[in-house]
Amino acid sequence: MGIYRRASHRAKPSLPWPAHDLPLNAPSSFITRAMVRGVFRKDTADRRSITACFTGHRIIAKDDLPLIETRLDVLLEELYCKGYRDFISGAALGFDILAAEHVLHLKSRHSDVRLILAIPCADQTARWHRVDCMHYERLLFACDDIRVLAKAYYDGCMQVRNQFMVDSSSMCICYLKHFRGGTLATVKYAVQQDIPVLNVLIDDKSAVPSAAIHAD
Repeated sequence: MGIYRRASHRAKPSLPWPAHDLPLNAPSSFITRAMVRGVFRKDTADRRSITACFTGHRIIAKDDLPLIETRLDVLLEELYCKGYRDFISGAALGFDILAAEHVLHLKSRHSDVRLILAIPCADQTARWHRVDCMHYERLLFACDDIRVLAKAYYDGCMQVRNQFMVDSSSMCICYLKHFRGGTLATVKYAVQQDIPVLNVLIDDKSAVPSAAIHAD
């Protein structure tokens, strides 16, 4: 008689979409932020105090790149010393991927660091160039956890992903140079949720000015 027994049934994992199969081109607007948060609430709530997320523009100004890379390394090391271990990237082109790479640099020095990718939809890379897709695949392989929030793209899925990252974090690190678009919306949401926001373009690491955040 052995001490190991095979489970009589395997529990099905909870998913932020209905259990029945749908064609990939089916509308997915039924996925709400509340549904996504409910799926991952227990796991993220336990680690939120040691989690930071990133948001930033997809196009990084060439002149900004050296400054951003230097400040990311310094800031991530400081956050690690303050107890932060989990870092969430949306894995979008531009600042998201750059920040994820620097988290991996941090992880090479501190093995308990975790890189988490929050993917808005499984087909996020459908229109990306091949080189960018290869870079993305390397990040998927190197990260510690992947959260795919929808099977296919739908209007609003990027906003759901951004809000999920903020709701799972106690710190938001941004590259905010242009006060428009998804980056600004994410920063505004973080401020509304009383989450500190640090802009890598600001030398003194102070939060983004509230007057600019709340400007229309």
